[in-house]
Amino acid sequence: MNKKVLGLLAASAAVIGSAIFATPARAVQQEVDVKLTVDEVLFLRTFESVDLRVSQGELAGGTQDKDFDNRATDGTLQIDVEGDTGVNNILGGSTVTKDVRELYAVWGNGDVDDNEVNVTITPSSGGETLTGGSNRDPITATMSVVELLDSDRNVDDLNDDLDLDGTLLKIGGVKLQFDFEDEDGNTTEPTAGEYIGGTLTVEATTIGD
Repeated sequence: MNKKVLGLLAASAAVIGSAIFATPARAVQQEVDVKLTVDEVLFLRTFESVDLRVSQGELAGGTQDKDFDNRATDGTLQIDVEGDTGVNNILGGSTVTKDVRELYAVWGNGDVDDNEVNVTITPSSGGETLTGGSNRDPITATMSVVELLDSDRNVDDLNDDLDLDGTLLKIGGVKLQFDFEDEDGNTTEPTAGEYIGGTLTVEATTIGD
């Protein structure tokens, strides 16, 4: 290739390169919104177990626990066991309710109040039945939740006092009902003894977007 042709090619390249760099850049710009959602974190604490006791005073007619055989014994009389004693009233009815004033505490990094955190307490599957009574007279107690209870403590003041670094505390309990039945499914008064096998499920969930 002769020098003239090479010179023309070099000149053409210089012109094209100058044209490229001389052309103004085209740009498009737009702002994009960014949203960050922090999920609420919950921590739940409950008692390991609930151990309730029904006293005689809590049963219907429980104050009627004694009377007299209105005779004076000379040491040989047999005490009357056939007269009306009201013992059925002493045994009480077939239903007993018990309050558990505090059963759970929930901590969270949001506004832990009735509008933000929902707590439910229900008998666990298969855990609603407590068995007990004597071998001679087996009885079951069916457990149900009547209502949830607020703590007797001032939780607002407690939150202020604890200063939990952005987390808030919710505390509450439950009113339980126990309905007693005999082995044939008939309602009956509870006999003395332990009734075991009941289980509750406590669940805390957030309510939000």
